[in-house]
Amino acid sequence: MKFRTLFLLAVAQALVAMPLMAQPDAAGSRQCSLATLNGSYGFFGEAPASIYGTPLAVSGIIRFDGHGNLTGDSVDNVGGSGGSPVSGFSGTYTVSPDCTYSGAHTGEGGDTLHFVGKIAGEGMSQEMRFVVTDPGWVALGTVKKIPPGGCSLASLQGSYALFGQGLITAYDPAAPFAHVGTVTFDGAGNFVGSDTIMLNGTEVPDTFTGTYTVTQECQSSAEINSTAVGVIHELGWIVGTGESQEVRRIETDPLGFVFYDALRKQ
Repeated sequence: MKFRTLFLLAVAQALVAMPLMAQPDAAGSRQCSLATLNGSYGFFGEAPASIYGTPLAVSGIIRFDGHGNLTGDSVDNVGGSGGSPVSGFSGTYTVSPDCTYSGAHTGEGGDTLHFVGKIAGEGMSQEMRFVVTDPGWVALGTVKKIPPGGCSLASLQGSYALFGQGLITAYDPAAPFAHVGTVTFDGAGNFVGSDTIMLNGTEVPDTFTGTYTVTQECQSSAEINSTAVGVIHELGWIVGTGESQEVRRIETDPLGFVFYDALRKQ
């Protein structure tokens, strides 16, 4: 009887202790630091409202040194005026233990923008969502890791799901634009595809062909010959690897378009 009582007490104590023992894993959270951001990342952002009085889209590369310093290059399209020349920026950043990012980026012209974001994931699945905190801006975006080994034409090969959205500012008032489709890359600089465009509430079928380039730092440009739109050009960066690979590009022609395309490996 005494043995049975001691055994039941031991079991009861173990059951009580189990939640307490698991508590650090359940309640504990990942700890971040400056070193959490280290290496090259591609980013994409859009601003429904900006100090320029018009929407804009931006794509670029940002390089974190793991010690609070950053450099990068970006291209933007303000109000449909076309892509600006790729320009550099530099700055500093902090990362708090709860994985909150704070950064200040100063462009070649001397203008500084301030960002706040949240880091999620690890390794090649790591990404950060951010907003711009300066007055007059409503801007948000995503930062994802670039393949550490670099890129080439062969980095884009096979079938990709395509979606994109934006505005045609050449219309008055500006007309919303969205599309979904499929793109197939041959790994040698060529692609074909088809998509369904919704332009200001009207469906427009479309097919396209084109050529693309890829740099070692994973910058990707495309010339697209569309049956619905004509010839347009886009520029962006490749992020992720394998099934998580994505390409985020913005339209760079001065045609009154402000939109981005996102391609995800199928």
